[in-house]
Amino acid sequence: MKFQVRRATAADKEGIPTLFQEGGNPHNWSSAKWAHYYRDYPEGSTISFVAESDHGIIGHYGLFPITIGSYQVYMGAHAYVSESVRGLAVISSLMKSLDEFCVAEQIPFIVGFANQRFTTVKTKLFKWKIPLYASFVSTGKFDPGAFQDRPFQFHYSSDWVNWRFGKSDTPVISKYQKQDSEEPVYQLLFTDQKVEARDFDIAEFECWSPEGYRSEPGSAFAQPFSIKIYDKQWSGPDLMDPENWFIQMGDSDTFVFKAI
Repeated sequence: MKFQVRRATAADKEGIPTLFQEGGNPHNWSSAKWAHYYRDYPEGSTISFVAESDHGIIGHYGLFPITIGSYQVYMGAHAYVSESVRGLAVISSLMKSLDEFCVAEQIPFIVGFANQRFTTVKTKLFKWKIPLYASFVSTGKFDPGAFQDRPFQFHYSSDWVNWRFGKSDTPVISKYQKQDSEEPVYQLLFTDQKVEARDFDIAEFECWSPEGYRSEPGSAFAQPFSIKIYDKQWSGPDLMDPENWFIQMGDSDTFVFKAI
């Protein structure tokens, strides 16, 4: 099958959500949601690549500009290939376009929070690496100040906080109802200050803490965090050292904020 890979434009506001709606639209994609991510994002211009055939858009990969430490980089997201053309051809072409863009723009590295299946594909075929797996840590208090000396942590504007969570004040604690439990779980998605669960009338919350970083997936779920390094002469802090990273749950778009 013939297809081409190109940069997405505003004209794709219907075609990209249509692709994402395959399989029953489990993530509730619409043209409005696409615009929220790819037009309203406050930290800079987003980039996305689409694979297109005579039948329409069959593949997608998005990039969001972010600041990690003192570095201007991108976070990859929303990788998807149509079920009708699954295989290596489309995703390989998308990743090739991604690589060409990052090299041309002199991006030192990019990051991603893909699921385990796609993370395996990225590491085995496309030279991504996994510095750590972030597991859930349950605690009654958390102080991000303990990790402020770590060189790799995400920095955002106040506009991003409002865009991401629909509220500008922090800490951001979300209520999550697990399917196998009648009791809700509270998750600390983002904070720039010390947090105590009792201040929110809850006993504890889940968070991503460096205490829960692992080098292997383990039996319980842990989110793989992956990177691809483009700067072949990288002389900064070790990107593969988990002790150089501080990541919060809200850095990933996996978690949807629901007020307590």
